[in-house]
Amino acid sequence: MSTEKKNQIIDFLSAFFMLMALLTSSYFFLVQLKLSVGEWLAFNACSMAILTYLLCFVLFQITKQDFLLAIPLLPLYYYGTMGLFIMPWNEANVFPQLTHIIITLTVLWVLYKLLKAKKLKSLGKGLLTGLLVFVPVIACIQSYTQVHMQEFLQVLQRM
Repeated sequence: MSTEKKNQIIDFLSAFFMLMALLTSSYFFLVQLKLSVGEWLAFNACSMAILTYLLCFVLFQITKQDFLLAIPLLPLYYYGTMGLFIMPWNEANVFPQLTHIIITLTVLWVLYKLLKAKKLKSLGKGLLTGLLVFVPVIACIQSYTQVHMQEFLQVLQRM
């Protein structure tokens, strides 16, 4: 099997696991907790990062422009990888932590793929685009969740 074929398999497996995590999250937040889409994306910002990755992945598959894979790295790292260290490791957080692991493996895979191919320009262009787009988005999400955290905790307690 060629290296390119192996890379494609890993790409699609990563996207598949991210999609499964997104669907599970959307079911929990939208159906079980009955939150709005905006509340779901704010209180589970990993979903926003995963949606961004999946959109960029699809666009990459269509255009073959490598920089698209690097655009979601900031929110994926911030919400996914950092979530491994912020969220408690207990039985209530098994699925969220599994999602954080999937996100972290995806971040590592994208970095490995771009660095191994020496696509530094694509990596830089994607990271810069991600910074310009997602720093304000992350700031808005953080502000919203701080202001509405008590309401969210009440919703969780009703479960």
